[in-house]
Amino acid sequence: MTENQTASAPDRGDDEPAGTVAVPIPGAPDVVRLEHDVRRLSVIRHPEADPDALAAVQDFIALELGAAGLRVERQLFRWKGREFHNVVATRDGTDPSRPWIVVGAHFDSTPNTPGADDNASGVAALLEIARLLQGFQPAATLQFVGFNLEEIQQLLPPAYRIGSKAYVKWLTDQVAVVAGAFVLEMVGFTGPSQRVPAAVRLVKKIPAEGTFLAAVGDGNSRHLLRAMERAASGVVELVTLAVPLKGYAVPDTRRSDNARFWDADYPSLMVTDTADLRNPHYHKPSDTPDTLDYAFMGKVVTTVAKAVVELSA
Repeated sequence: MTENQTASAPDRGDDEPAGTVAVPIPGAPDVVRLEHDVRRLSVIRHPEADPDALAAVQDFIALELGAAGLRVERQLFRWKGREFHNVVATRDGTDPSRPWIVVGAHFDSTPNTPGADDNASGVAALLEIARLLQGFQPAATLQFVGFNLEEIQQLLPPAYRIGSKAYVKWLTDQVAVVAGAFVLEMVGFTGPSQRVPAAVRLVKKIPAEGTFLAAVGDGNSRHLLRAMERAASGVVELVTLAVPLKGYAVPDTRRSDNARFWDADYPSLMVTDTADLRNPHYHKPSDTPDTLDYAFMGKVVTTVAKAVVELSA
């Protein structure tokens, strides 16, 4: 990352954007390309099981974001004495005082799965959103981020969500002002059944079929949930959930990179198909591209892109 990228907006407030009506996006997602990207990304990509594949996927993400007209950088961080990188791609806004909008997805997998839903689907959606917005000039700066090493689940000493930890630390070191981060975490699976955490069942009625998109935010992220609701109207069934205590009251909501943003008081949403609450292939060799619903993924891309345009216009 460069040392001179800073933001200068006065605070991180929970204000509504100037426009509160969802705005159209330039074009429609290419569902065939989404499937192609998922198939390209669906290999074991893990720092120990296959570090070469992990590096190749990182290069692919950087190449595609650059082709979408973004300024691409590799953000260096270290883990266990080794060097790793996040991929950070930027489109500068016309108004430096506006808080940034971030769209992110982790690109690593666990060591035993090709990770089509987890999280090739999220990365493919990230790339397609960047392409859709190639001709869009935002007022607020946009960053598209591929997070590395989300899947490291080391208990002693505790280590998890490592790449997003490095990215959020960079944001706070720069005193960057972020209006919101959309973290795409498994966005490709639909199925006939849906499990719901007990704590959520107490406060929210959730559909019995796993065909909806979920957006989960903390108490600081309600404006993002409202933007997603507007964007999803007429596109996809959306279930939103605001969780207290930065998600600690519902631990399932802290299982992805959104938790790193919450812990730093940045508004963020986990945008998800609800992972293993729906998908029986979670973290298994059977998490393959043939199990995904690409029409549903196209609706996810459209919804998030519309929310990003509204918040950054």
